[in-house]
Amino acid sequence: MTFKLWSELNPKAKKELKPDFGYRGWNSLSNDEKYKIWKYLEWYFFDKDIKTKYEGYYPSRKIHYYKFFGESPENEKKKKRIYVSIMILNHKYKAKSYAKSFLEDKTLNSACHDFYEIFMNQDENVVMELFSLYSKVLISERAEETIYKKEEESKEEYNQRLESWRWEEFDKFRKDLNEVFTDFGINLYLTRQGFVPRQEEKIIKEVYEPVLNYLSHPKWREVSKILSDAFDEYRKNTPQGYSNCVTNVISAIQAFLQIVVNGKTGKGEISKLIPVAQKKKLIPENSFTQKIFDNLESIFARQRQETSIAHPKKQYANEKNARLILNLAMVFLQHCIQK
Repeated sequence: MTFKLWSELNPKAKKELKPDFGYRGWNSLSNDEKYKIWKYLEWYFFDKDIKTKYEGYYPSRKIHYYKFFGESPENEKKKKRIYVSIMILNHKYKAKSYAKSFLEDKTLNSACHDFYEIFMNQDENVVMELFSLYSKVLISERAEETIYKKEEESKEEYNQRLESWRWEEFDKFRKDLNEVFTDFGINLYLTRQGFVPRQEEKIIKEVYEPVLNYLSHPKWREVSKILSDAFDEYRKNTPQGYSNCVTNVISAIQAFLQIVVNGKTGKGEISKLIPVAQKKKLIPENSFTQKIFDNLESIFARQRQETSIAHPKKQYANEKNARLILNLAMVFLQHCIQK
């Protein structure tokens, strides 16, 4: 079909219709923008306006409730996600007890009230922690579940299908959340490992997503944990956090190569593991890839010496150093898994 939208023919119109907010934090959003984000995501949460219904005969009983979307058992799962994420938030951070109503009255209605209040009024760190808890509850629903194995299916095919099925619901949620976050210029991107700094769309789609999806397999649990810690340190936006980020990223690369070569973490430096992995044909060894590995290994070694906390550092890392190392590590891992 050759018909073009007005915005496709007129760059000024496209800019007006879809403004570029750049990269901004949650705290810079207006209440109106947060409300719009809620409306685009409420299918996963609930209608923020509490409803009233009457049950029984005279005298009837007035019942207040929040409407969850979808049919049973889908809406029941959504209720559990809200309730459990709020419960865990309070349990983990007792001194703050962000869910004030829930602290007094541990009901679903209180959990819904607090969930929306936190979404609209709390600091970015609290909101993203709540989203993270919600995501963990969602992921856990299928984490240990199994599906029927087809007769003609090989074990590998079945395991791949099972892995995709276990992540299916979360992947739908994060796809929709990331689309909304991108439209509003929010500088975070939700992955199977948690929130990461948002990059250009091409980098996210072609590098970050394939790599982080690959590492979501239980085999790479230790690597994922270290990388997740790296992203957490990066988001602290402090010199110490950036230096910790660099340290964790390089440790994640080292752990990845140790598992590739030895089947477990514990032994081997990056500079020695790369040639061994190539010799065993566990990672690519063509000339183009070899040059990438050589350059990246020297950069990792230099950054480890200069800005990480693994050695006496010459200086703290900054945001630019940390983002560079994160992106280079993703490129490195991408080339490794292309084997």
